Amino acid sequence: MERIYIKDHLTTTISYGETFASQLKASPVKATHIFLITNQRYYDLFADKLIQFFDLGQEIDWFICKNDAYCNNMSELENLLAFISDFDQQQDFLFLGIGNEGVIQLTSFLHSTSVLTSNCWLLPLSIRALAKSLLGKTTIELKNHPALTTEVLPEKVIYDHTLITDHGDGKLVDFLVFIRCGIVSSHDFLRLLFKNYSERTKLNQQSFTGLLNEMIRYYETDGHKIDQFGKLFEHGFLETPNGHLLSRHMKRLLGCLLQVLWSQEINQFSFHYKNFVIWLIHLGFPVEFPEQILVSDYVEGVLTCVRQGERALLLTEIGKNEQWQVPKAEDLIRTVENYKTIIKEIRG
Repeated sequence: MERIYIKDHLTTTISYGETFASQLKASPVKATHIFLITNQRYYDLFADKLIQFFDLGQEIDWFICKNDAYCNNMSELENLLAFISDFDQQQDFLFLGIGNEGVIQLTSFLHSTSVLTSNCWLLPLSIRALAKSLLGKTTIELKNHPALTTEVLPEKVIYDHTLITDHGDGKLVDFLVFIRCGIVSSHDFLRLLFKNYSERTKLNQQSFTGLLNEMIRYYETDGHKIDQFGKLFEHGFLETPNGHLLSRHMKRLLGCLLQVLWSQEINQFSFHYKNFVIWLIHLGFPVEFPEQILVSDYVEGVLTCVRQGERALLLTEIGKNEQWQVPKAEDLIRTVENYKTIIKEIRG
C-alpha cells in the first residue's frame, strides 16, 4: 500500500505491505552515490542482502552507528560529518536510513542540513522508528536533551514488515506507540487494541500491519502530541537518584501511565484506569514504581525538567486533550502515591 502523507507544509510517500525490493523495482534509485546509514545490528543482518538491490554502477558507502536508540546525538553527527567530508560533492546522493529511531533522525537531519545534493529515503525497522520518521521534525541530542532540530520529511518512507526482527519485548515496546495513539487521539482506537490484543499470546502472534493506516492518520494530525506524551514524566526519572534502575522503555511506560493518571485526577474524566493497568500487566508490561525511588526525589526530578522548559499535555478525556500544562508539586505527589496504591491493590 502507498499513501501520500502531509505534515504541516511537508510531504512524503509512505509504502507498507510490500517489500523494499519490490519498491526499488517500481522506483529505481537514480542517484550515482548510495549512502546507507544503519545500526551495527542491522548491518550484520542485512548488508549483503540490501546491496544486491542496487545497480552495479552505483557507488555505495556505509556508515555504521551504535545500536543505541539515541544514536542521533552530537558525537555520532560529528563522526558522520567527518566521514562524508571526503565525498565528491558533485555527485547526486541518496541518503538511506535503515534501522532504529536514532538512525532515522540522524539520516533525516543530515539530508536536511548537508551541502550535498541528496534525496532521502527511510527504511524504519520497528514501529518506533516508523513513528519517528513521520514527525516532520528531526532532533540531534546532547546529554539526552534536544540540541539541534530541523523540519524535514524524507522523499520516501518504506516499512518492510519482512525485515522486522523485533519479537517479545521489542514487539511490546512497539505496541506502546499504538497505545499512545489511542490515549491522545482516539478512545475507540484504544478499545480496539484492548479487544484485538487482550493478552500476551495474541500480541505475539498477530501482526501490526492492520493498525498502520490508523496510526499514520493519527500521526498526521497529532504526531507531536503522541510522540511527546509521557516525556516529562519519563525525563523526571533521568533526574532522580536510582532512576537508572529503570530501563529506557520502562521509564517511557511509567511516564505515560503517570501522565494519564495525573490528567484524570485534574479533570476527573471517566476512565477505568485500574482495568487499563491490569490489561497492560496481562500483556507483559512492567508497571511497578520501584521502591528504591523516593516519591519526593522523583517529583523534584520532574520539577527540574519543568524548570528547563518541559511541559505535559493535559487530557480532558481519553482521546481528547486540552493544552500543555506545568504540573504542580502537590498534584505530582498525589498522582505518584495514588499510582503506587493502585499497583498494590492490583497485586493484592
